[in-house]
Amino acid sequence: MRMSTEKVDDLFNAVGETVLHSGRLGALLNGEPDVDEIEEELAHGGALMEELQHSVIQMRTLPLSSITGTLPRAVRDLAATQGKRVELAITGAETQLDRVILDGISESISHLLSNAVVHGIETPAERLGAGKPESGRIELHGDQRGSLVAIEVSDDGRGVARELIGSEDGAGALADTLTRAGFSTAEEVTEVAGRGVGLDAVKSHVESLGGGLEVMSEPGGGTTVTMLLPLTLALMRVLVFECGGQTLGLPLTSVDEAIVVRETMSLGGREAIEVRGRSIPLADLPGVISDGDPDNQPHAMVVASSGRRVALLCDRIVEEQEVVIKSLGPLLAGIPGHLGAAIMQSGRIALILDPAFVTKAPGRGRPQAASAAERHQFTVMVVDDQFTVRELQRSILEAAGYEVRTARGGREALAGIEGVELVVTDVQMPEMDGIELLRAIRENRERASLPVVMVTSQGGEEDRRRGLEAGADAYIVKDQFDQRALIETVERLLAR
Repeated sequence: MRMSTEKVDDLFNAVGETVLHSGRLGALLNGEPDVDEIEEELAHGGALMEELQHSVIQMRTLPLSSITGTLPRAVRDLAATQGKRVELAITGAETQLDRVILDGISESISHLLSNAVVHGIETPAERLGAGKPESGRIELHGDQRGSLVAIEVSDDGRGVARELIGSEDGAGALADTLTRAGFSTAEEVTEVAGRGVGLDAVKSHVESLGGGLEVMSEPGGGTTVTMLLPLTLALMRVLVFECGGQTLGLPLTSVDEAIVVRETMSLGGREAIEVRGRSIPLADLPGVISDGDPDNQPHAMVVASSGRRVALLCDRIVEEQEVVIKSLGPLLAGIPGHLGAAIMQSGRIALILDPAFVTKAPGRGRPQAASAAERHQFTVMVVDDQFTVRELQRSILEAAGYEVRTARGGREALAGIEGVELVVTDVQMPEMDGIELLRAIRENRERASLPVVMVTSQGGEEDRRRGLEAGADAYIVKDQFDQRALIETVERLLAR
């Protein structure tokens, strides 16, 4: 692990202070308790925890300079093959990023530099004709902006065609145009240009990290591409809210403001609200089911990402929290729109939404689902050995109005299956897997007709055949899994 001794010393000092604080607090509790002293120590403990947290985050970070050493030569070599002269200037190289992010963006930076050399910088003759120096200039710059880190690649080349800039509104919209699948400004396909995949790959990678991509360009004056990235993937400050009975979160950096919706208007067949004289389209989250009347949802958050702004409706805004982001695991990894999940203080799971996904969500107008009153009589059991997956499925079903029991494996499920009217189970589990559980259910005369839904990452034809032969009523593969598909499958099986 590469890190400065200062970071290690800071962490060591923070741990030492925390140990001393624990001893002082223990002495107070074992003696004559003084409420004021205990409150003072607890407040001091909170400050120490923040210091310890900061030290741990710093140990996960590395400077941008750790991946830029080979870039100047790579740019010179590429420029030579293109018959161009290019100088690369690197500034803000001391900017710190999470080492996981840093390892992943090295290729993205190379893509942007390649685009600048091939598409941006003109040949020496063209530059002289335009009144520019023969040698082009590219700058790679890093700086921290609050909880985000901006990595900019700018050039003084020809810029984007005026007709493209004129048709787009904002840096995010221009980025969308230039990152459309197959889009390229190159006149012919070569080894380094013309395939229309470079900038698209960069945008996809940045958004997968919870960031955004912006492009600004001036015809004849150059182009600046900015990657906005989170400082760390481990901790994130989010705005927690409730929608359709589910607890969700959005990165606070993407929320411009929270408002009360008093009236809406219709623009082009899509509902919108007016915020300080500007119309903002309303968006609903796909797959989030609410039993309430959508017209009675007075709260909304104005979410911004990649130059887009939408007002996201919600039932209730809870609070602002700093949370630890957890992976959704292999089963749910393919579901778009989520940065991960966080475990709340109550023990419930909150999905953390991807702002880029939210701003592209469809306009308001949810399909009607069966009411909770029609579902509360049913009890569903969720069986999965992964806590995160189990809790997510439980929250989805409870939000839809079902009574839910959970089990960590087949044996535990069989022990508590009395009174259950449907089972949702994973396939791969220790001791007794989903197939064995299914066979045990079918072999019992009293519950042989119990509906069983298999939800698994095993998507091959052989795996599907095994599940159906064992008697599964439905088989949902992770690539096709979403909240509404699960609810619709459960509704259909319980209505038989």
